[in-house]
Amino acid sequence: MKVARRLLHLASSTNFGARRSIRQVSRIHQRAKLQSLIHQAVRSDRRSAPAAAGLRTLLVLDVDRFRQVNLSFGYAAGDLVLREVANRLLTVPGCRLAVRSGDDEFLLVLHAAHPDQLALFAQQVQQLFHTPFLIQECECYLNVSIGLSATQLTPSTIEQALNQADQALQNAKLTGRNKIVSFSSLQSPPSPGSLAMEAELRKAIQDNQLLLYYQPRLELSTGKIICLEALVRWNHPKHGMIPPGEFIPLAEESGLIIPLGEWVLREACLQKIRWLEAGMLDYQIAVNISPCQFQDEGFADKAIRIIEMTGMNPAYLEFEITESSMMQNMEKTVAVLDKLCSKGISISIDDFGIGYSSLNYLKHFPIHCLKIDRSFVQNIHSNQDDWAITSAIIHLGHALNMQVVAEGVEEVSQLEILRATTCTTIQGYLLSPPVSVYEIEQSFDRYDNRPVMIS
Repeated sequence: MKVARRLLHLASSTNFGARRSIRQVSRIHQRAKLQSLIHQAVRSDRRSAPAAAGLRTLLVLDVDRFRQVNLSFGYAAGDLVLREVANRLLTVPGCRLAVRSGDDEFLLVLHAAHPDQLALFAQQVQQLFHTPFLIQECECYLNVSIGLSATQLTPSTIEQALNQADQALQNAKLTGRNKIVSFSSLQSPPSPGSLAMEAELRKAIQDNQLLLYYQPRLELSTGKIICLEALVRWNHPKHGMIPPGEFIPLAEESGLIIPLGEWVLREACLQKIRWLEAGMLDYQIAVNISPCQFQDEGFADKAIRIIEMTGMNPAYLEFEITESSMMQNMEKTVAVLDKLCSKGISISIDDFGIGYSSLNYLKHFPIHCLKIDRSFVQNIHSNQDDWAITSAIIHLGHALNMQVVAEGVEEVSQLEILRATTCTTIQGYLLSPPVSVYEIEQSFDRYDNRPVMIS
């Protein structure tokens, strides 16, 4: 089928630049033309192989942050990149149609004998972008977000499949970009209450309805508090304090976790500076970095810029990052962590022990601390397996010259076992729940570097 050997353009051969109004006027006509092309491709494919079974998938992809190419190198260079993207897409196996459907958006119709092949084809599309693009003698790497809709395409289902692929693409972009999302994997549409809460959360970030609580971390050898973990809370003007478990997942799903995480880092830095200026609390502040935030393009630069703008000494900061988010792209992770550590920021692995099966990465990543997941600590006094895993993590951390923190310590029996296994540091309700800035400052004697007695 010849249509698959060339890339069709629904609009101009250039990347539009400032011609946004012209593109919007013709959007309806483009959609109709796109449906017609898909119909022709599927019909021709069936005529050439009438007995062929299998699924036909609409794959819609968006070149992440393509606007930066235009801004950095100009629209002429951007056109050349788009042509190179088109040439690469034509090499995808099973491709029956390739269309450029927007500025930096492309659509493919793929045919496969079984669903597993479709996922493989999508991965091969993503791998096409692992080779850098040469732009004005500069090697640049681009990522793509991909949305899939797998169905038996017929004239009556094309519009539905387009909408499904678009919805999957938007989900891929909102949850961190550089992802493949199939419409079939999406959850049911959010309830009106969730949509309303999303709008209110967006307003809460803008209107400073959020606040930080802090949970202390105790060094067992000295009995002194050595770190406070910053934890975000939402004080809704009508509904009062909303638990993090209700709005953090919503923030991650909607993409609001990026500005939310930046707000947390900024506020934690400013609060630390206020304490230092008052002669208080001369120890680290730990800030949680969500997987979406860590995978966000330019995360390290954004974080460093926030730290510099607040005037915070990076040596007072620790970033808590989960195992799973570190493992998505090893090379990128090493580069990001090295950049953060070069500024003096400490790195800890949060929820250690549940995220990844290989420990090989520990010798490659610049890690300062392991935080044992609370699921192991919870039953350490009654479950031999949990005790064995906890003890192994503690000895592993010590052997690698890392601090080890046991999370979720709530009972004295847990504390005694951790002391016996030479755990470095503990955190949990036995010591203190997360508390407000006011509570910390009202009980300054508990936080002013004097030993804290717990038994």
